[in-house]
Amino acid sequence: MRGNEPVALGSRAREVLVALVESAGKVVRKSELRERVWPDTVVEEGTLRVHIAALRRALGDQRTASRYVENVTGHGYRFVAPVTSLARDPSAAVEQARIGETPHSLPASLSRMFGRELVVATLTERLRERRFMTLVGPGGVGKTTVAVSVTHVLYPTYPHGVCFVDLASVRDPQLISATVAAALGLSMVARDATSSIVASLKDKQILIVLDNCEHLIDGAAVLAERLLGGASGVHILATSREPLRAKGEWVFRLGPLELPPPSATVSAAAAFPAIQLFAERVAASCESFELTDADVPIVADICRRVDGLPLAIELAAARVDLLGIRGLAARLDDRLRLLTRGRRTALMRHRTLRATLDWSYELLSPFERAVLRRLAVFAGSFDVASASFVAAATDGDVAAGGPTDVFEALSSLGAKSLLGVHAFADHSVYQLLETSRAYALEKLANSAEDVEIRRRHAMLCCTWGASAPPQELQHAEDWLAANGQKIDDVRAALDWCFSADGDAALGAALTAQSAPFWFHLCLLNEYRERLVRALDTLTNTLPADPSLELQLNLALGNALVYTRGSCAEATKAFATALELAERLDQTLYRKRVLWGLWVDRIMAADYRSAVDLGERYRRLTTNGRRAGVVGDRMMALAHHLHGGQGIARHHAERVLRGLAESPEASTWDPSVQFVRGTVDHRVAAHAVLAPILWIQGFPDQALQASRDSVRSALTLGHALSLCYGLTCVSGVALWRGDLDEARRQVAMLLEHASRHALSYWQFWGRCLELVLTWRESGVDSDSRLDLFRDPRCTPLHIEALGTLVEDSVTSEVLERAKSNLAGWCAAELLRAEGEALLKRSYTNAAKAETLFEESLEVARRQGAMSWELRAAMSLARLRQSRGAAPAAFRLLSSAYGRFTEGFETADLTAARSLLLDLAVVRRMVRRA
Repeated sequence: MRGNEPVALGSRAREVLVALVESAGKVVRKSELRERVWPDTVVEEGTLRVHIAALRRALGDQRTASRYVENVTGHGYRFVAPVTSLARDPSAAVEQARIGETPHSLPASLSRMFGRELVVATLTERLRERRFMTLVGPGGVGKTTVAVSVTHVLYPTYPHGVCFVDLASVRDPQLISATVAAALGLSMVARDATSSIVASLKDKQILIVLDNCEHLIDGAAVLAERLLGGASGVHILATSREPLRAKGEWVFRLGPLELPPPSATVSAAAAFPAIQLFAERVAASCESFELTDADVPIVADICRRVDGLPLAIELAAARVDLLGIRGLAARLDDRLRLLTRGRRTALMRHRTLRATLDWSYELLSPFERAVLRRLAVFAGSFDVASASFVAAATDGDVAAGGPTDVFEALSSLGAKSLLGVHAFADHSVYQLLETSRAYALEKLANSAEDVEIRRRHAMLCCTWGASAPPQELQHAEDWLAANGQKIDDVRAALDWCFSADGDAALGAALTAQSAPFWFHLCLLNEYRERLVRALDTLTNTLPADPSLELQLNLALGNALVYTRGSCAEATKAFATALELAERLDQTLYRKRVLWGLWVDRIMAADYRSAVDLGERYRRLTTNGRRAGVVGDRMMALAHHLHGGQGIARHHAERVLRGLAESPEASTWDPSVQFVRGTVDHRVAAHAVLAPILWIQGFPDQALQASRDSVRSALTLGHALSLCYGLTCVSGVALWRGDLDEARRQVAMLLEHASRHALSYWQFWGRCLELVLTWRESGVDSDSRLDLFRDPRCTPLHIEALGTLVEDSVTSEVLERAKSNLAGWCAAELLRAEGEALLKRSYTNAAKAETLFEESLEVARRQGAMSWELRAAMSLARLRQSRGAAPAAFRLLSSAYGRFTEGFETADLTAARSLLLDLAVVRRMVRRA
């Protein structure tokens, strides 16, 4: 007994327990136990281990809590719980035996239950109040186990006991009442014994459990209503894969076992019932099994892939002794064949996962079966409209049914626990459990409609992409919540389209139409590979389709520039797309291609062409705030990089004003709708405004703009926008001399770019990380060489590095500065080269002075006060060293005096210190 509850033990396990308790605290050798329990039989050690495991389960033996039986490795077992001997009163023993008798069938709890304690407590409480509860859930979720536990808790509260009736083996609904009568111990002759049962129970208080009602649903409902209506003291607990829909019924849905996150440690995972069940079942067959931190993510994934169903978890655990944890995980895709080692004592439909699903499938109507197997093409969740598109019958279907019938089938399949149903305020979404989907996919593959259903599914995916309206990134989270899961269906549809039995033409169209998903979810590396496959198929095996070829080349160009930066493949794709757009006279696509080419030229550091492309785009746009926002954004960045900081600032501020004045301006212009997953307008405007402001001499405003950029990107939760903003913030922080801020932002940039496989932004992060290293320990020539050899490295990267670390200027970018190709930083690159000449030898002073003067002239012409200040400091130091301190003072004080903010930044602090030194020298000269 455990308290007042009897503990069910087999005879062998009970004999093992008696032997251990008799020697409590001492080791009982394995050989002694075998001789005592199996005196006339030769048994293997594994047999004893199985019975020890069963004994531990029955006792509730836990490794971390209550302990009863301890394994002493190499010797035997020891009973370690406290044992107290009590003087026995024979009459008390007789009374205890009488209390323990059950007037009706009450099954024993043969195995320990995991994670259902709250469920049992809830059902126990509700049954007292509501009389009639139905426990509903999919096959293998543990409904019977929970029901048995409830009966053991409630048994003492019913004066006339509990009657547990297993209906699994009953096939004729008319035999239900006879089965219940037999369980109650009533002798009945009539075929319908309901009236006699009601009469016998009229004055009794009893709990009747009707287990496994799903195949006798109507008969069970009728019986329950008559019992409850005719006997007021009767309470009923039913288990079924769908509600009985009887009068007075309260439904309780039993869900899967709770799972830990993949990152959980052993100690954290041990608190989750799915892991506890898996570990115990493995230990029962592999006594040496210990769950490690390395195993936890794999075990959690195994439990997740079998939907957290206790039966499936047990079946999976039974395979670990043969396959190991990792071998089981590797083979789990074939779960219907793999999970077949159930207990021999289990019901036939619980011995394998397939048998459990067969039981449910056979209970469906022909049309419900057809709908279930058709729905298996959905890799994720779906709504009624999507289900009707794919599953509604067509002419010639044996299982005929239209959209209304599909809706009814969805409701029925949800009620039967074959579909998960998630209800929202205005709609519901459905999803198959992975185990049910694997089963239904087999049924679909073996049917004559497999190809047709998969084609419908691919066509549906096309409509998702084609009908997706332009989305503002400010609503990205809402969009992702509503549409993000559809990417799994798009993947599945594309894989089928390009398979041997698929439809390649449909696959090429879907590749183009699905662009919003790939870009908005930042899955551009994967999308790039799918675009290459679609273009190859379109070019080599399908009839010419210039419009589709245009869309695919445009998508490929964008996918390339946003992952690899400017490259020959991207430029070629854009050039092809532009030629096709002009040939087809597609103004909309010409604008989209111009946008893509503009991005490509920016990344290639071809700033003059970027300005021209921005102008071409603006000439193609009609009047309107959205079109103006896009054009201003293009012009802001292009002019900034070309060296026109004043006009660049004008355009950047126009973008922000447009977004503030007209909310609709934040949405993407249809001309760039295709790449709505690129950087958000507000993020981009702040990001380009920050370096403009710094160069113009407003360090504090630049810092605020850069932080606004990152803040907006974080609010959106959009990876590309965030990487763009973080690159800007890091650069401004380094110009300001705030290394701590730069380290934080660079670390965040690297983390997000790596997580989303955005190699272009990963490379920016690597560049900025090296700058931090070089600032602390000097430029390492090998690391600089490795960086410049990277195929992702462009002149823009080297130019940026030249403004951050003087020793990193190369002859190539210096030539670009002298040729006015590196407009935005030409002044700083010329100055940095002058400093490098002086470091090598003071004999280069004349050349250095010429470079400083050229730098000063370029900075003044551009209105670049920060570059002018740096050039003035370099020239002032050189002139001071030549004895011209008064002239140096006048030069530097003129540049410093025009600043109105940022006086704590590195450059202004250094300038102030140099001015003090020059002032001292100037006074000394005057005194002399």
